[in-house]
Order: sequence, then structure tokens, then C-alpha cells
Amino acid sequence: MARSRAERAAARKVRDRWRAKNWYTIVTPQMFAFKHIAETPADDPSKLLGRVAEVTLYELTGNFKKMHVKLYFQIAKVQGNMALTKFTGHETTSDYIRRMVRRRRTRIDAIFPVDTVDGYRVQVNVIAIADRRIKSSLKSAVRKAIVDHVVNKGSDMRFSEFVKYMLSDEAPAELSRVVKPVYPVIRIDIHKSEVLREPTDVVIELPEEEVEESSSAEAEEATS
Repeated sequence: MARSRAERAAARKVRDRWRAKNWYTIVTPQMFAFKHIAETPADDPSKLLGRVAEVTLYELTGNFKKMHVKLYFQIAKVQGNMALTKFTGHETTSDYIRRMVRRRRTRIDAIFPVDTVDGYRVQVNVIAIADRRIKSSLKSAVRKAIVDHVVNKGSDMRFSEFVKYMLSDEAPAELSRVVKPVYPVIRIDIHKSEVLREPTDVVIELPEEEVEESSSAEAEEATS
């Protein structure tokens, strides 16, 4: 009997903790048009800070060809019932990489930092696939061509522009043309990125219409 009462008391505590929690909508940053990507509960808004949400590029754009691209957004601020995020990086799925790499092919990896014009530093991972085994000197030359192009490209772009470039079809098309005089690779892709540094004066805010919509939703919940 005592055990049964203790179990019921523990169950009530669990229910009470859940009742004390509010639900917050996770929102992408402005470069992804403040899209709502998930919901998460918390009994204290401060506990949301630092949480990371994962979403595919397909879910954001509707482009079925981008299902293999995963984006990561870290909650940086809570405004009303909205959890505002910042982009922290992306990567392609492991099965996508395995499909690129086959026997008797050469994999060329280039990992390097890119500094954007507005003060961000992003580590970029590019993978290129040659259709046969090639010499180390050719691999080095391909890698140098990749690094030079992407670093120069990023140095003339704002962070949001560079992120969109990395995720676009334009990037692999340009890189293919850049490395072709060295060696015509059959596949090339910016398959991973990670934000290493950001400016200290970054402002994370929702547009006024989003704030008004969020406030209206909260008022409706309070009166229901």
C-alpha cells in the first residue's frame, strides 16, 4: 500500500512538471525567412538557450533533391513563445557520401576556414571524387584550386549570402569548372560546414509582424 501511494505521488509530480511547461516554436533566422521548424517544451525559457534543432533543406525549401542535407540551428534567444535561432552549420548524410565514393575512385577532401566580409569564420569541408586513382600531386592541385576559389568567394560575401551559396547548386557547378583544368572530377560538393566565430554585435530579432502574431497567439491561449 505504501509503495502504491509513493508511486501515485511520483506520477503526480511528473504530471505537475509537464503542466508547468510551456511550448515554444523554434524559428529559423532571417536568412531562412523565419520559418517555424519545430516545437519544444520548457518550464523556464532560459533552459531553451543552446538547444540545437536539426532540419533537412528539403523541409525548408520543398526541393526533394535536398533531402540529404541536414541543417543545424541553435536557440540563441526567446521572444514571447518563439525560440529564435542562429545557423551553426550543415552536413550531408553518410549514405549520400557513400554513394559518391566507389572502388577505384579517388576521394579528395579539403577542410579549411573561410572569413566572410561581416566577420564570421566558417569551417568548410569540400569533397571531390575523381573517376580513377590519381597521383598525390594532382590531388594537392585540385585541393588548392578548391580552397582558393571558396576562400575568395566567401571573402566577398556576407555570412547569409555565403550560407546560401554553400547550400545551392551553384557552388558544385562553379567548383567543377574551377578544378576542370587541373583534373575533371566527376562529383564535388560542399558537404559540411561549421560556424567557428561570429561577431559580438549580432542582433537576433523577429520582425514586427511575427512579434504581433506571436502575442496574439499567446493571448488566445490565455483566454481559452
